[in-house]
Amino acid sequence: MIDFEAGDLVPIANLVRNDLVESQHFGIACFVDPSGKLLAEHGNSKKLIYPRSAVKPLQAVAARRAGLRLTGAELAISAGSHHGTKAHTDLVLSILKSVGLGEDALQCPVAWPTNSVARAQATAETKACFNCSGKHAGFLAACVAAGWSTDSYLDPSHPLQKLIVEVFEEYSGEPVSHSTVDGCGAPLHAVSLLGLAKALGKFASEDSEIAQAMMQNPWAVADAKSPDALIMQHGSSSKTGIVSKLGAEGVFIVANTHGFAAAVKVADGALRPAPLVAIKLFLDHGLMTQEVHDQLATQIAPEVLGGDSPVGYFAASI
Repeated sequence: MIDFEAGDLVPIANLVRNDLVESQHFGIACFVDPSGKLLAEHGNSKKLIYPRSAVKPLQAVAARRAGLRLTGAELAISAGSHHGTKAHTDLVLSILKSVGLGEDALQCPVAWPTNSVARAQATAETKACFNCSGKHAGFLAACVAAGWSTDSYLDPSHPLQKLIVEVFEEYSGEPVSHSTVDGCGAPLHAVSLLGLAKALGKFASEDSEIAQAMMQNPWAVADAKSPDALIMQHGSSSKTGIVSKLGAEGVFIVANTHGFAAAVKVADGALRPAPLVAIKLFLDHGLMTQEVHDQLATQIAPEVLGGDSPVGYFAASI
């Protein structure tokens, strides 16, 4: 079993109530320059992790190489983890319809919307509402374009999945040595946190069409108020455009279009510290203004209240 060892993890965020640390998250964080050089490391960034949905932009790169020709919000949602609103599911169904397929072609599980308003209006779980259905629709559209089977598109031996591995290794600079199945049913490959940062920095600087689609349609990548969408919305206020993507179990990446990138893995799987740590790394390296950082932190961090009044704070501790 691959496990965290002594020294792999460090404290990365604290919840402080009236000057007492009430909760503390441990994890790993790193920051790289456009060449992939490690500029900052907290914990062991060479530790293998499952990047989960943080690698969807790389999967979209492979789909594009196979012939995917989406643009705008449809391209963004193919690299996203949406929240199941009608606007999201309409995009998914539109992608499928454009290649002559229906919702039944999706091989992801069914799910309720995670957007609270959409959930209240939903009457049944559907495949289109599953947060990875945009990626799956993109997979299917790529398979149709390439003339590949749409029945076995999640099989590791399928040409699309082999192409994803090629892109994964090319961008991270690491061989795939450990694989499993993600929550959506697609193959999932382990990578070091350092390799993940390198890969997403390369993506943000080189795959401008997908990156621009994500930055221009952050709501399609996630939901309007999700941390990755908020960071991308504020990217125009920093020195350059920013791509951001969360992954399950406390994984988060932020990369700008010059190729600088931060990657975070929270050991306990909680998401709440990860975006705060990532933007702190950008602030520390002069790639985000203090004003933008503070605005984002206020929007992303949970409030620490005593009744209705603030009595503390939650923040990165790196």
